[in-house]
Amino acid sequence: MKQSLIELVNVIIERLQDNPHASPSEKGMRSWLARQGYNKRDIDAAMKMVRPRFGVLPNTEEQEPRSLRLFSIIEQHKLTSPAREALMRLEFYGLLDPYDRELILDHLHHFEGTVGLEELDQLLMWAVFGTRDVETQQTIYNVLEGREDILH
Repeated sequence: MKQSLIELVNVIIERLQDNPHASPSEKGMRSWLARQGYNKRDIDAAMKMVRPRFGVLPNTEEQEPRSLRLFSIIEQHKLTSPAREALMRLEFYGLLDPYDRELILDHLHHFEGTVGLEELDQLLMWAVFGTRDVETQQTIYNVLEGREDILH
């Protein structure tokens, strides 16, 4: 995957994270990205990847529509910004399904104070790793470490 595309996807995810109460639209995001100076071809490729985050999927009967799940106010305060970003990225990459995400979010209260990447790692090991192969586990670790070159 091109580095510029990875950076653009990161910009989109950060924009969604920074505006959790706004209902995002693909058209609005495209317009904002164009004003930021990104070219149309890169925007099209990035939007194709993040389209499920907007609750919009291509019209196929095989796929079930997904909805955008924003963090609640309590979850926003409990999770540090890097932990929220890592959780969103794991879901975006398809490494975390909605059930596992909700399971992790339901267990945030077991930690005192805020939940950072180390605590998120513990939650993932408890909830997810037992059902994943080694390659998927390594990819999850790469996401938690902030590596951006994990998808090819």
